[in-house]
Amino acid sequence: MQASRIAIIGAGPIGLEAALYATQLGYDVTLFEKDEVGANILEWGHVTLFSPWSMNYSALGVCSIKKHLRSWDEPGPDDYLTGKEYVQTYLAPLSKLPALEGKIHAGCRIESVGRQQLLKDSLIGDPNRAKYPFRILTTDAVGNEQVFFADIVIDSSGVYDNPNWIGEGGIPAIGEQKHKDLIDYKLIDFSGSHRSRFAGKRTLLIGSGYSAAASACDLQKLTQAEPATSVVWAIREDRFPPIPVIANDALPNRAKLTQAANSIAQNDSPQVRFRNHTSVESVRYYEDRDRFEVSLHSNGSVATIEVDRIVANVGYSPDNSIYRELQIHECYASRAPMKLSAALLGAASADCLQQTSLGADTLKNPEPNFYIIGSKSYGRNSTFLMRIGFSQITEVFSLITSDPKLNLYQMQGS
Repeated sequence: MQASRIAIIGAGPIGLEAALYATQLGYDVTLFEKDEVGANILEWGHVTLFSPWSMNYSALGVCSIKKHLRSWDEPGPDDYLTGKEYVQTYLAPLSKLPALEGKIHAGCRIESVGRQQLLKDSLIGDPNRAKYPFRILTTDAVGNEQVFFADIVIDSSGVYDNPNWIGEGGIPAIGEQKHKDLIDYKLIDFSGSHRSRFAGKRTLLIGSGYSAAASACDLQKLTQAEPATSVVWAIREDRFPPIPVIANDALPNRAKLTQAANSIAQNDSPQVRFRNHTSVESVRYYEDRDRFEVSLHSNGSVATIEVDRIVANVGYSPDNSIYRELQIHECYASRAPMKLSAALLGAASADCLQQTSLGADTLKNPEPNFYIIGSKSYGRNSTFLMRIGFSQITEVFSLITSDPKLNLYQMQGS
């Protein structure tokens, strides 16, 4: 069967690029986005990307924009954009290209994807499953449900909407599920729209990655501007300093952030206290005081502290609930597709710049014509770069078209 209908989940950079790529090949494309174009990126729109503009676009995307927007002002190759600037400069113009007109269903959430007439255990590992179209249940902004059908599904929905838990062992701390709507799991604009929520307050910051590093730096600036502000920064790992240093880091903004965050931990002032080898046992919120009581386990003992806010920058994981009725082989550690996860493990590197495309075969699943690309394809691995996603697009369509040499990006001169 010649597949013609392609459903793409997520209108972020990889989803939009995949949709544009598919339209150039003549496929009937429907792009589903639960919110608005670039919604996940806009949530951290105040943050400057580590990577320069030269790493964050495709030749096909830029050529298409230039063709239809004569006045488009392209950034310089070494420019560093904020998330908001990236969406406004690139993703929004992409979404308005004539090729994608009428194909983007914004405000349309994917609830579940299955196969018409088949169950998960039907035709196990049988390529004949491809003869049955995908059945996609969606919900719009007001709760109306609708079913769409497709021959191919590409999931590029990302991971940012599915944060990890803060409790020991990665499971929820006692009380966390009850109070999760009061905990900030994403990157906060401490100097902008959220300043009043944190100024003059005591905040518990949890996490040891670059998101937590950025939050630590921003919170320290807030303590300097608002002396009544204080921070307790806790990480699970028994390491010091908290952010691993990459020797001769080729990304200057990342190196600068690493140095600044580690300096905060090393200086350990009364306003910003750092605690390693510390995990959250329980969380309790007192509405009358708008305050949390948090039990922390550290070096064999438990201490209870009171804070006004909790910022949990503890990473994100893929939401695999939408394809629970499909035959997806997942890594038991990263929750990413097994072939790609195994390849990433074999090519393990502490530096995301060392990541390269690992080949079309790593994107195959037991479920025919179902592909997971973008940051979701890396699971809990945080070393994904947009340029890897662009390579994945060419690889997926080389599989779809059975043409291993097909590369529309090279045809555009990239």
